Amino acid sequence: AFGTANGGDGKELCATDHPIVSGTEQNELTTAADLNETSLEQALIDIAALTDERGLKIAAKGMKLIVPSALQFTAERLMKSTQRVGTADNDINAVVSMGMIPQGYTVNHYLTDTDAWFIKTDVPNGLKHFVRAPLKTAMEGDFTTGNVRYKARERYSFGFSDWRGIFGSPGA
Repeated sequence: AFGTANGGDGKELCATDHPIVSGTEQNELTTAADLNETSLEQALIDIAALTDERGLKIAAKGMKLIVPSALQFTAERLMKSTQRVGTADNDINAVVSMGMIPQGYTVNHYLTDTDAWFIKTDVPNGLKHFVRAPLKTAMEGDFTTGNVRYKARERYSFGFSDWRGIFGSPGA
């Protein structure tokens, strides 16, 4: 998401300078930050400020927090605590009480960066998944041993059409 894989605008999936007609737009924190209450709130503010190609607000919302396994305990505290995390204050947890991330969080064990985190948004046609070849199974018996062999095959394609479908931070 933060590397060299370019989308239609010549930028990686998460960038601070996606070109649009009226200037640039971002789907990455301006200053990379680890997952905490402040960075999560800033990401949700930035998602709400997303615009279309002409610079008009699109009222995007964060739907699901996606974290690597190294951040699952931090995500649990941020998403399930009714009060502010790690403070002696008796303030409410605004993210939880306002329902800012309605689908909660999920742990993706295949994320390789231990401090990068993402928020999937409600922008349609963001992340894409195509089944290129549906599941096909076959079996055959082995005459000499009497064993039966099974095989299955399917193919997928993954990508994105609209970078506004996800918001991310590579961590500090």
